Amino acid sequence: MSVHHGRDPIAAAVRRATQTRAEKPPSAGQQIMATVDIAGEQDLRVDTHGSGNRKDWGGHIAVSTDNLLIYLHDQLAARQYAVAWIDAWYNASRLPKTVTTGPSDHGPVMMVRAHGTDTVDHVFDATQNLAIIRIGGLTWRIHDQAAWATTERKWREVSALAPLVLPVNRYQAAKPRPTKDHEQRPAWAEIRGPRPTL
Repeated sequence: MSVHHGRDPIAAAVRRATQTRAEKPPSAGQQIMATVDIAGEQDLRVDTHGSGNRKDWGGHIAVSTDNLLIYLHDQLAARQYAVAWIDAWYNASRLPKTVTTGPSDHGPVMMVRAHGTDTVDHVFDATQNLAIIRIGGLTWRIHDQAAWATTERKWREVSALAPLVLPVNRYQAAKPRPTKDHEQRPAWAEIRGPRPTL
């Protein structure tokens, strides 16, 4: 006699895990706007899971710092973040090489799921001498060239790694292969005109 009354909790958990909502993009039921200030050399870490196979829907690249974790689920998201940082080169070139920084307070930690559908904006704030990159609801305020250069370098690495780990677009359904009936002749192969008589 089973304690689970005929139900296997592990099998149920596996069923729930495989019934994901990968068919449609995430909803916009909540909107969180966050700002990250960076200065000096940045320590970004990259972790991967999965492969670029379309059947491996759980594949992702995680880019993390002390306070921020970004999960990239497809190549479009990886390319969007990399291009956003690469395209900020002009604004970053107007920043000082480095600025003095003190000890930082570690505030709340945030996780972002990037899907490659957000808007990207670049702004240079001349009054505060800041380069600003906004991707969706996440805004980076960059104080010096060292912060931009180390972060941009890591996003280039992520963009190069993405085709090996991620599908091109996670939410695009795979195209079904056409089935060919080899017994049926195509219409253009049929003889037109009257049939020959004997």
